[in-house]
Amino acid sequence: MPDFDAVIVGAGAGGGIAAYVLATRGWKVALLEKGRNSYPTLGAPVLQGNLFGNDEIRLHRYYGYQDPFVEPRTFRPGAGATQATIDFQGLGVTVGGGTVQYDADSPRLQRIDFRSRSTFGPVDGADVVDWPISYDDVAPFYDATEALIGVQGDATSDPFAEPRGPYPMPPGYPPKGAMLLVAAAQRLGYHPHPMPMAVNSIFYRGRPACTNCGFCHYGCPANAKGSTAVTAIREALLTGNLTILSESCATEVLTTPSGESATGVRYIDPKGQTQVVSGKHVVVAANAIETPRLLLASSSSAHPDGVGNSSGLVGRYLMFHVYFPVVGVFAEEIRSYRGRVDTHAISDLAQKDAAIDGVRGGYVELGGQLQPLDEGLEYPWLVGRQMMVDGRYRRRIVAASMCGEDVPQAANRVDLDPKVHDVYGRPAARVTYSRHSHDQSVIDLFQPKLIEILREAGAVETLPTDPAKDGPPDTKHLMGTMRMGTDPTTSVTDSRGRLHDVENVWIADGSLWPSSAAFNPTLTQQALAWRTAAYLVNPTEVKP
Repeated sequence: MPDFDAVIVGAGAGGGIAAYVLATRGWKVALLEKGRNSYPTLGAPVLQGNLFGNDEIRLHRYYGYQDPFVEPRTFRPGAGATQATIDFQGLGVTVGGGTVQYDADSPRLQRIDFRSRSTFGPVDGADVVDWPISYDDVAPFYDATEALIGVQGDATSDPFAEPRGPYPMPPGYPPKGAMLLVAAAQRLGYHPHPMPMAVNSIFYRGRPACTNCGFCHYGCPANAKGSTAVTAIREALLTGNLTILSESCATEVLTTPSGESATGVRYIDPKGQTQVVSGKHVVVAANAIETPRLLLASSSSAHPDGVGNSSGLVGRYLMFHVYFPVVGVFAEEIRSYRGRVDTHAISDLAQKDAAIDGVRGGYVELGGQLQPLDEGLEYPWLVGRQMMVDGRYRRRIVAASMCGEDVPQAANRVDLDPKVHDVYGRPAARVTYSRHSHDQSVIDLFQPKLIEILREAGAVETLPTDPAKDGPPDTKHLMGTMRMGTDPTTSVTDSRGRLHDVENVWIADGSLWPSSAAFNPTLTQQALAWRTAAYLVNPTEVKP
């Protein structure tokens, strides 16, 4: 391959944004993605359909997702615990990454999220810290990202949100279930608002409005959802400066003999051959599990413990959010499987004044759905069959779910499994994670608040969930493992996302986060990736 200005690993939320910023500023960029490109006309003058569809069976056969039979991960609840190979936190493996299948919930963090320790104080047994940057450092990049990917919302509806200008699009169609919960929340004194979402409510930047098909998790066949594939990556391709290397699995970040700088990335191409792509900069944006896995596997004489790991912190402080839904069953039909997944939310319980016994709550999503195959897999066949026939759950449910802060612990980490390997021969990512008692308190203290909202809305039955304390979390929110900070002994990167140890290796995904905050992470990951890429282009004038 020719020498590029930048080589980006991972075509998801952060990698797609970084590719756009660099390519539109004239940089020659190579974008490596181990998944397929399911958008045949992504670089064409007119964007047409894609290879996704409203096909629940295909989803469960891992089309566009990580296949655990091909790329297993292992999980254990503690360093000495028995581990198992499981289907764990499988995110998008495709051009667009997890943004192809996510709900597209796109709230911003609040100022207090950047000052967790200063605002809420330390937590025994955890390493809670303030971020090395503030909300004001990220705000202009929030604006730019929202405009690029297309975010709908109402800037006047959430009294707790930071002051901002109008959203690029107005809120879309509100479904029945969400409206029941919105009215109930209002009666209880909360402030529900349309969820900021990267879904077109109107025709925007060449893409149509949402058709409310209800299959957001399956890849939007209409291209109405603002995944980085059909937004950032497409617009980067149209510059002529971006080369996509799909079905190409990065295996090693290469450095000079001294280890001071990177020279490129070794990868396995679609034919199974080992190749090298060189570049002046390497940007790793593979997510908070795969990014440390790649750097730990890139050991050399200059970096015996992995690239960027002189502090021993690569892979540590893994966070997932404390995410728990309460399902309400109603006497009437709700049909929450129609339309977008979560259309409204409340942020009241994420505020300092709403803390209970010093424990902060989180962002509450009002909505949720259950599709037929998920319903059938959830219950024994005879029971599930009858449920599918009478529609007791699937047609009559709506949920309230909290996204709470998962405090950082050094023992929660990603490393390389010594025994299990993937189809490429690479050591599998081994996840060690156990929930802190503080995180359990979030569930214990705030779950009754969610139950109250559902009962006020008229639910005849509520089904609270309590994720197993020692089981694998399933939030799909991956943060930490490449903590940013100012001290090279207590962090992996600086505040711009550059490795302390290597002058031209940058991180552009959720692994940078020092704390998990209490809001959905994707928009912030994208804004941080934009900020990092803008700094690469011009360190003296960092702006969108």
